[in-house]
Amino acid sequence: MGVTPLADNKKCDQYYYQILVFTGQRKHAGTDSKVHFVLSGENDQTPIRLFSDPHRKIFQRGGIDSFIIAVPKSLGLLNYIRIWHDNTGEGSSASWFLKYIIVRDLQSMDKFYFISQQWFAVEKDDGRIERILP
Repeated sequence: MGVTPLADNKKCDQYYYQILVFTGQRKHAGTDSKVHFVLSGENDQTPIRLFSDPHRKIFQRGGIDSFIIAVPKSLGLLNYIRIWHDNTGEGSSASWFLKYIIVRDLQSMDKFYFISQQWFAVEKDDGRIERILP
């Protein structure tokens, strides 16, 4: 498993978090839609960021994807991640089943767990494609 620095990281940002994203095993759990997020802590929050990898397909069924996000300074203790997708995947590749996300502060090595266990899908469950995970 490789680690992908986010394409929208800025060189001047020197505080790093690793974000591990666990996609479910269910049928059609993976997505080709674009997934965005905002990570919020006690001290600050990120602007809207995009998960992307120019070299491989991400958010496949049963997959674990690892990203590095750079921010200007510590966000403090993390409160939530707001996460959504744009529903642009073709057919069954639009929806996504997110199991959970682990965010690790790479300076302090603190870990934060954000449990989802839900579909992000207009045609499944509650029809939502955006969620706030405390």
